[in-house]
Amino acid sequence: MSFNSSPDESIILCLVVNAALRAEIAALLENTGLGLRFAGTSDVFLRQAEELLPTVMVLDIDPTVDSFETCRRLRASRLLGNVPILMLSSRQNRDERAAGLSAGADDFLEKPLDGLELLARLRALTRLNPQRLLLANLSRFTWMADHAQEGYLLLDRAGSILYANERTLELLNLDEEYLGLPFVSAVERLYLPEPVHVWEHWLEEPEPCFLVQPETPTARAAWLILEAHEIQVGTEYQRIARLRDVTERMAIYQDMRRFHTVVAHKLRTPLSILISHLTIIKNKMDMLTPDEIREYARGAIGGAERLAGEIRKILTYIDAPLALNLGQPAPLSLVPAMLAEICRLLGVEQVTLSLPDHLQQKTIALTPDALEMILHELLENARKFHPQHNPNVDISIGQTLAGFVDIRVADDGINLTPEQMRWAWLPYVQGEKDFTGELPGMGLGFPMVATLVWKAGGSLRLRNRPDGPGIVVEMKIPLEETIRQVERIAAPYRAE
Repeated sequence: MSFNSSPDESIILCLVVNAALRAEIAALLENTGLGLRFAGTSDVFLRQAEELLPTVMVLDIDPTVDSFETCRRLRASRLLGNVPILMLSSRQNRDERAAGLSAGADDFLEKPLDGLELLARLRALTRLNPQRLLLANLSRFTWMADHAQEGYLLLDRAGSILYANERTLELLNLDEEYLGLPFVSAVERLYLPEPVHVWEHWLEEPEPCFLVQPETPTARAAWLILEAHEIQVGTEYQRIARLRDVTERMAIYQDMRRFHTVVAHKLRTPLSILISHLTIIKNKMDMLTPDEIREYARGAIGGAERLAGEIRKILTYIDAPLALNLGQPAPLSLVPAMLAEICRLLGVEQVTLSLPDHLQQKTIALTPDALEMILHELLENARKFHPQHNPNVDISIGQTLAGFVDIRVADDGINLTPEQMRWAWLPYVQGEKDFTGELPGMGLGFPMVATLVWKAGGSLRLRNRPDGPGIVVEMKIPLEETIRQVERIAAPYRAE
């Protein structure tokens, strides 16, 4: 026996063998709006329960169907484990109630049944079911968040931490007593948020940004991307934040840029020397004297030897993917020769350098490789985006803050739009493409410059020239001794 029910009605599925008890339950619940279903065996009942997903399940304690085992099977079910169970027991049978509680029953009703009490119990259990499902889903999501590879946090409007998963505790080195801790303080204890202008307003406008642990003499740089989403809980606004560890991806990004630079520029000159000398010998063999042939042959051999040397460097680089992190910090005295070679390779002729004598022996927290890449990227951009590809570039190095040097690179090319200015910083937050992070059509290498500077613990600013067309890049690079001091201070916090 059953009553038809609409899709919106609560379904009450009953395991009742006794026909008289079925009829009694049906009569007591007639016209109550509850959709009744009956089953006479455990197997039929379990199958119907999985098909119907009832709101409440009623089990008559009957030895012929082993009601307690059926209850245990329901509680072990992935689909039915959270559905409330009402058991019908004999009057004052404490053993049956104890067995039912042990099997997982939620409530009991004594036989013979009272209609008002039966309806009240079913209504109560019907209201209980959504709450139980909500708690069960919350438990599942909490388990998933705690075992996620990314960090997740829940922050209140003031930026205090309300929840942090296990990965967040690891990334921010938090203890179990994190509740109420200011998120900004937790971040700044270990990381340098970049770009600075985004972080300064992050609590009011949570735009994506990087959290960087600068490279040290004993550890490579670590990179997190911080993203957030606003939610409303009742009348309160809260923020879900996500921390993604992109250290490996940033290393790959830098390696690919470095490899491109080596292939595009390091091989071009020796290959040109080799080909030009061999071409002269080939085309003018009959007109050259033996001495001239030997001279051109020596030039070709020199080019070949230089080419072989550069290829060996490339192979060494491939064998050591972290080559960018290797090497001693760079003294600023390297800059003039480094700049001259870059200008020769790029064909940039109008570059001025201001480097005071007292700074030339200062050692900065960048390897020569990294410093060369920064200067190369900035000069290449200056040439590429100049209307005649012949920019005037002014490079000045000074010191306004103890422990840091200032490097300013200004050109006279074009200005950037606000949109280009915003996108230029972030290789992995917006506009990901082919592992370069460059937006289609822009071709800017500025993300490469930003990642190298941030990784060294420095900061930089990109702006349009105020006195005409062109771009100004202002960098603050820490001295080697500054990074060593920071490492000594941060070491206790990074310890497990």
